[in-house]
Amino acid sequence: MKKLLLASALLCGALPLMAGETGCVYDLSGPVEVMKAGQENWQPALKGRPIAEGDKIKTGAKAWCEIFFKDGTFIKLEEGSEAAAEALKATAEVRFFSFSFLKGKALWMVAKLKGKAASKFSVRTPTVVCAVRGTDFSMIVSTAGQTTIGLFDGNVALSGGNTEKELLSGGEATADTGGLSVQAGLSKQMKTEEKRYSKVKDRIERLRKRLQERDDFIDDYINRQQKKLSDFDARRAEKLKKR
Repeated sequence: MKKLLLASALLCGALPLMAGETGCVYDLSGPVEVMKAGQENWQPALKGRPIAEGDKIKTGAKAWCEIFFKDGTFIKLEEGSEAAAEALKATAEVRFFSFSFLKGKALWMVAKLKGKAASKFSVRTPTVVCAVRGTDFSMIVSTAGQTTIGLFDGNVALSGGNTEKELLSGGEATADTGGLSVQAGLSKQMKTEEKRYSKVKDRIERLRKRLQERDDFIDDYINRQQKKLSDFDARRAEKLKKR
């Protein structure tokens, strides 16, 4: 894993990177909030709300939120989750994405990059760091920081404490203050998560196809959702005038 991170770091240092590569809240249900970079207040999340470097997002009780990025990466946060986009930098040659996942449950579908583009994509929890590329996995982080990862496709390099391990497709890993362990096969809990993953996989592939066909797919979605909100506010203001 150290070699992987070093190589990625060298690539990132050799090329100019664009910070703030934007994604957006693609869909949601229930109370979901966003804290924009540099701010201290949580604000309600809405469809089409941009997600950029430094932003935090959390879901409340019986809530979920889908986030879709310009590179095709998809994240679904389930209820009681909290995550932050620590780094979102990209060029045609390099992707450097880093997230912290503090608690809750999330499905991560990391898009594979075309050609020879290099990627450093990591997810950090209180007990483990995951280095991934073109990988689909579910992650559960307890309030005590224990992390469970079920890997459905690809491979993940794990680093927890003083231990480094590789997790292969169809395997499961657990990390806590006592250490990091990996097992072949999925637990009953992760098999349930795998079924949920199977139900959304085709839909995400269709979204990625649309993204490939139109470079401005995400920007257009954001603009359309903001226009809907603006039109709604205008109609509401007009009704208030007539009262």
